[in-house]
Amino acid sequence: MKVALMQPYFFPYIGYFQLIHAVDEFIIFDNAQYIRRGWINRNRILNAQKETVYINIPVHKAPRETKIKDIVIANGNWKETIFHQLNYYRKAPHYDFVMVFLEDCLTSHNSNLSELNISLIKKVCNLLEIDTKITVLSNKFPMLSDINAADEWGIEVSKALNATTYINAIGGMEFYDSQKYKANGLDIQFVKTELKPYQQFQDVFVPGLSIIDVLMFNQPDEIREMLEIHELIK
Repeated sequence: MKVALMQPYFFPYIGYFQLIHAVDEFIIFDNAQYIRRGWINRNRILNAQKETVYINIPVHKAPRETKIKDIVIANGNWKETIFHQLNYYRKAPHYDFVMVFLEDCLTSHNSNLSELNISLIKKVCNLLEIDTKITVLSNKFPMLSDINAADEWGIEVSKALNATTYINAIGGMEFYDSQKYKANGLDIQFVKTELKPYQQFQDVFVPGLSIIDVLMFNQPDEIREMLEIHELIK
């Protein structure tokens, strides 16, 4: 059994969904510490100046040690602002479909940022027919709280699920101590994403943008093919 653990990002890039697709159970790491100017409440799209800009959800200020699951969305017209920013894509081949999809993702939500992100991640997975089981760490394993080192969360979650393999994004390759995992009877692997170019409005392909950009220019079945374009590295 393969598992992965990741914070609930806001409309993350396709590599995030490649990680979900690569495992049997994906654990939403909602009780990690919230990091400002990270990917929890914002992501990147394109604009008319051929630059990348952020779409973001404003949140109430909170102490530095606040967990993601306790971050509260601030009031305001942030959804209208995001939709206005997406006007740049109005001539994209799948603009109308994506805007209806986003309306569904963003309309029915409460003030909890983590719950909103978990909901939209699941909706994107449903759209792309990713059938990986998705669970929330604080709900399924509330007893997992006192972890000695950050790279040991994966060990404890894997052991709790009787998993044999823990998979992480490639960015954590230098951060994780593989010997710890081997000592606990676990294989650890990393997803190396290949971002296949697709036709945007830009003269040069801009990789690594929010899944929203991918959806604007590609049909779901084309994106499903992109999910397979990665390498698992030990």
